[in-house]
Amino acid sequence: MPPFVQNSLARATDFWKNISLPQRVLLGGLLASLLIVLSALLFWMNRTEYKVLYSHLYQEDAAGVVNFLKKEKIPYEIADSGSTLLVPESHVYEARLKLAGENVLHGQGIGFELFDENKIGQTNFVQNINYQRALQGELSRTISELPEVESARVHLVLPSKSLFVEEQAPPSAAIMLKLSGGRSLAQQQVQAIVNLVSTSVEGLGPEHITVADSRGKVLYEPRSDTDMAGMTSTQLEYQMNMQRQLEQRVEQLLTPIVGPGRAIVRVNADLDFDRTTIRKETFDPKSAVVRSEVKNEEENRGAANVGGGTPDPNYRGENDLLSGSGTTQESTRTSSTTNFDINREERQIVAQIGAVKRLSVAVLVDGKYVTQQDGSRTFEPLGADQLAQIRQLAQRAVGFDEVRGDAIEVSSIAFGDPVEGESSSALDTASRYFQLLGKPVLNVLVILLFLFFVVRPVVLALLRPKVEDPTVQEQQELGAAEEMKALTENMSEEDLAAVDAAKRIENAKYLAQQMVEQNMDQAVLIMRQWLAQGEA
Repeated sequence: MPPFVQNSLARATDFWKNISLPQRVLLGGLLASLLIVLSALLFWMNRTEYKVLYSHLYQEDAAGVVNFLKKEKIPYEIADSGSTLLVPESHVYEARLKLAGENVLHGQGIGFELFDENKIGQTNFVQNINYQRALQGELSRTISELPEVESARVHLVLPSKSLFVEEQAPPSAAIMLKLSGGRSLAQQQVQAIVNLVSTSVEGLGPEHITVADSRGKVLYEPRSDTDMAGMTSTQLEYQMNMQRQLEQRVEQLLTPIVGPGRAIVRVNADLDFDRTTIRKETFDPKSAVVRSEVKNEEENRGAANVGGGTPDPNYRGENDLLSGSGTTQESTRTSSTTNFDINREERQIVAQIGAVKRLSVAVLVDGKYVTQQDGSRTFEPLGADQLAQIRQLAQRAVGFDEVRGDAIEVSSIAFGDPVEGESSSALDTASRYFQLLGKPVLNVLVILLFLFFVVRPVVLALLRPKVEDPTVQEQQELGAAEEMKALTENMSEEDLAAVDAAKRIENAKYLAQQMVEQNMDQAVLIMRQWLAQGEA
């Protein structure tokens, strides 16, 4: 064995023998902890790092991937109840590329990859069934792309085509959704799923689609003419939102007047969802515009015999044989035609969808509680003036229109004595908080007591120096006193005074040390006083 090793072992052995038992236990615990930490660190550094290959796999896809990994002899781990597969980090990308080439992953159901391989001899019935399966699988995959949807199943009913139109049955669809993490779908998302399915299947309308979740809650169902006056889910949601906004508006307006929680408002809005187009044409006869104007002018010129005799009807001679003088005639005629257009205004008005047809408002307000001489409290409703003021404010808040037929009712009733309610609510609140915080507070208290009464004494015992037995210490003090007495018997008075002074100094040092250990602030104050006295 080398000398330095022997020397190190000897030093370690001597050190181990010179320390106390608690120090040995503490040192051993530290060494054991250090060994555990080093072992864990070495294990963590040398272990194989696994990365996620695929997550949220369906059972069929997970089984195919596992078979592929076994065939390729790639180590793997399964997590999340079989939906997540992990492989070593060095094999992640290689395994993904190989799986993509093997066409193992199909996702939610089987899609149109059913027709990748054509099989000879398939009947039309088999082809139709495969087409229905493929269409259901493709729709399931598309719906599962939503972040709130964990999985989806689509069931289609595609009736065979008939030669007669009246005998042709429409297709229908049923959709089952499994939502992830207790999440929910908004009405717009449900409507998007319905529109997606209806436009993907020929002849399928939204009125033949039903959507439900895995908990049995119907998210969308075909509406009938008798349900909610033929309103769609979107229209119903719009109506409820409008009513809620009007209620909140009135309650916020009345809260500063009657107090918080002392007014209840309910609004019923009758909305018009009909699409109406109005064409209006207006004529103004007072304002005319010239459209066209036509002017005609005619001029006639000719000669005539004046004063001549009457010719014989049987005469066939020349004209100059007639006697008389000749004259010239001229005539002019002017005509004008003007066409006017009457000023016309044509307007096409499209009525707003969801316009308010009628509003019905009900307002309930709390009254006053008066304390009587005997200490009892009685309820007094609000006066007519106050109710009229509240009515006027509510009308302004909701846009009241009497011509439209709106109605409003304001009443004052007793909601309950607020003093009694506050006391009971305070007790309930305190009890509720005690139930919520009682156990954690007790646990913290038990831990603190354990640390103070158990851990603290053990730590102080390990840190304190070793104290000898009181009996032995008393015997040593008695022996030292006897020795001191024997020595002082033969001393002079000067020597005795010096010994006494030295003893007082030692006692002062001991007292000062004890005072510093127990109360540092007091010791510093005393030292300052001593210094001040010395300077004086």
